[in-house]
Amino acid sequence: MFEPITPEEAGISSKKVQEFISYLERRGFAMHSVLLMKGEKLFGEYYWKPFDRDFCHRMYSETKSYVGVAIGLLEEEGKVNLDNSVISYFPEKADGELPEYFDNITVRDMLRMQTGTSAGNWFTSDDPDRTHLYFNRGKQKWVSGAHWEYDSAGSQVLSSLVEKLSGMSLLDYLKKKIFNEIGTFKNAEVLKTRNGDSWGDSALVCTPRDMISFARFVMNYGTWHGKRLMNEQYLRTATSPLSYNDTVGFEAANAQGYGYQIWCTEQGGFAFNGMGSQYTVCLPSKDIIFVCTADNQGRAGATDMMWSAFFDYIANNMQESPLPEDKEAYAELQKATEDLKLKYVNGNATSAYLEKINGKSFICQDNAQGIVNFSLRFDKEKGEFRYKNAQGEKVLPFGIGKNHFGKFPQYGYSNDFGGMRTTDGFLYNCATSGAWKSEFQFVLVSQIIDRYFGNCCTVFSFKDNTATVSMVSNAEDFLSEYRGIILAEMQ
Repeated sequence: MFEPITPEEAGISSKKVQEFISYLERRGFAMHSVLLMKGEKLFGEYYWKPFDRDFCHRMYSETKSYVGVAIGLLEEEGKVNLDNSVISYFPEKADGELPEYFDNITVRDMLRMQTGTSAGNWFTSDDPDRTHLYFNRGKQKWVSGAHWEYDSAGSQVLSSLVEKLSGMSLLDYLKKKIFNEIGTFKNAEVLKTRNGDSWGDSALVCTPRDMISFARFVMNYGTWHGKRLMNEQYLRTATSPLSYNDTVGFEAANAQGYGYQIWCTEQGGFAFNGMGSQYTVCLPSKDIIFVCTADNQGRAGATDMMWSAFFDYIANNMQESPLPEDKEAYAELQKATEDLKLKYVNGNATSAYLEKINGKSFICQDNAQGIVNFSLRFDKEKGEFRYKNAQGEKVLPFGIGKNHFGKFPQYGYSNDFGGMRTTDGFLYNCATSGAWKSEFQFVLVSQIIDRYFGNCCTVFSFKDNTATVSMVSNAEDFLSEYRGIILAEMQ
């Protein structure tokens, strides 16, 4: 597996692949990797530095699809019945009488996200057990088994069910049943919830090659190199549109139906879909797979745009047979993709305001971020954002017209356990860049590129001796200290 071939050998022009990558770049997506596979051969494998093929990337909600497959393995072993109520497997989690209708939610309902429940925000809950939280503090909005609505907490309950019935962690169970046979996921991990359960709705950490190997297994409907590892019928059902999930009527790329923790696509395809643009799109009719990792949290419409681009540039131009060799087009593709870099802020390196504000201290009015004062310091192709908040003095270095790679200076964010703050001085890796977007506006973007991903955009708007600072951040349970508007005056 992973044998490289040219796009022409796969049945598509190198020009189309180049157009696809160019589209992602041109539209400003914060890409980390793209893999394209025909059969078991890669006709495209691209990484945006500093990412590479060995980087274990957080998959976010792609993890749910792995849980859905694990439930199928349990069914095959006779350990779970999809039409039994979920709570029947967790009698110890119920504190007395359950809320109305909760005892009617079946495993199948939960797989199809037809639970009709609302479980609240577990990050802020005092209950560290998410399964206990789901059944005792959740609310039933409608009768289960009919209407689709995204239920991430239900996916976590399914993950806990896998661990209870298998007697193993989610990852160890999948390794035993599938991954050890296909030879991937050797350095993978799954982060934990506060009570030590695997964080099964969001926190598989693995490589893009791991992802595409699992996709290949599912698209083979349970076989690997001729050896059957799983029930074919379950996977065919799991990847088919069992729930109608177009709740707004626009037929978006990810609103083509929903199976067992698996999204359906146009042309009879299916997909694993994670926040921030962690995608695995499989198209059995053309035997092709598209995998990507990225961090486009906060980018409206990213999924629809990127999936549609895959179909428009790749899937719809894929031929059944190889195309004639095109050395010139392939060489152009190689040249265009040999030095891909993580997205950074484009703009001007200087401004008339630069010298006026360079190194000057700004005193802030009271603000949600708790920032007391700040300064911007510029030195040719680099600079520093210095500020004081509740944790003390902070320094965030940045590149101008390029990324600076370092540590994001906020302490206390989660590492191994979701929702649990660190106390050992741990800091996330980040990439930070800035540029002048107008004579009086400087934009600074910091991207968290660790086992957690997030981004923060800070716009400094200057007028006379005042500054208006807008901070917008996108992340799961962190960077909340970097949201809001600050009014400040130069000393």
